[in-house]
Amino acid sequence: MNHMDRSRILLTEHNREDQIVARRILEKAGYAVDIAENGRQAVDMASTIPYDLLLMDIELPELDGLAAAIQIRQSLHGKDVPIIALTALTGEALVSQCLSAGMNEVLHKPPDEQALAACIDRWVNSLPTVLIVDDREDSRQLLEYFLKDAPWRVVFAKNGVEAIAVFKREDRISLILMDMEMPVMDGYTAARTIASLMGQNTLPIIAMTAHEGEAEMAKCRKAGCTGHIGKPITREGLLHALSALLPTSASVPGHAPRGPAERPVVHIDPDLSELVPRFLDNRRKDAAEIVRLLAGNDLDAIRIIGHSMAGSSGGYGFPEIGTMGKAIENAALSTDHAKIKGLAEQLSAYLSRVIVVAGKG
Repeated sequence: MNHMDRSRILLTEHNREDQIVARRILEKAGYAVDIAENGRQAVDMASTIPYDLLLMDIELPELDGLAAAIQIRQSLHGKDVPIIALTALTGEALVSQCLSAGMNEVLHKPPDEQALAACIDRWVNSLPTVLIVDDREDSRQLLEYFLKDAPWRVVFAKNGVEAIAVFKREDRISLILMDMEMPVMDGYTAARTIASLMGQNTLPIIAMTAHEGEAEMAKCRKAGCTGHIGKPITREGLLHALSALLPTSASVPGHAPRGPAERPVVHIDPDLSELVPRFLDNRRKDAAEIVRLLAGNDLDAIRIIGHSMAGSSGGYGFPEIGTMGKAIENAALSTDHAKIKGLAEQLSAYLSRVIVVAGKG
């Protein structure tokens, strides 16, 4: 697998044995791993490189993990990246400190392989994935730069053959940007092949082409493309096209949509800090359970989950989750399967993006 196709994780850990163990687990799972051995080094690296996730030991030399997280949140690349605290310490006060510093979750050391994998899956692999297919390295680098702060995971292929292989390997691809003129296998052939592999599923394939005119557009549509972006591509044009097709946050009716790089921030009562991580984890389980129940057509069980969510979320400081819960309850009552599925996806997206801060905003 090409390095650019893998999620990139920064592991900040000064203990060499813990470093080796965590790195082995992460690389076995297919992630690209960089190492920082102290908080100062982590701040420097996270401020210049767009990581998909940071694993941060709390007790670090030079600059501790809490102080490092605060500084990282102030940097360009650190505003939105999930930060997972690693600590051998326990206690409610520590959890509160981690949340206040901008960390998203706390894992106790040494984390076992299953717990670490599940945590990363919650924060990284739940993001919509964009497959970019372009034979020119400078074009791929430019598109990667345009999307560096966007809330989507990006994977790459250099030609149509690679694109088909990536499509078969990756089960979370939400959209494909396809250059149409490429060696080995052009975009038209690749789009036709991928479209045939989808079966009943639908996946946007956006043609990237410098050709203009209705004849070219018809050719792209015939190949299975659902839209196009004219070259040269601008950042504004790219983000506008993708934002229309991909979720950027778990927005619900009546709420203004968020910008592509913005993440929801919830300020909670500090007295609830030790309870909120479990509350959010239970909501993640609810989202997965709703999908399972929907497959079995158990709408009454889904209604009960939505009702419970609507009743409890506001007390924890998460009115958006409460609104989604009420919408899930109503969708179950009206037997609207498509809406239930969409709301479950919105809930998962919200939970993967939300930043929790103890105290008033």
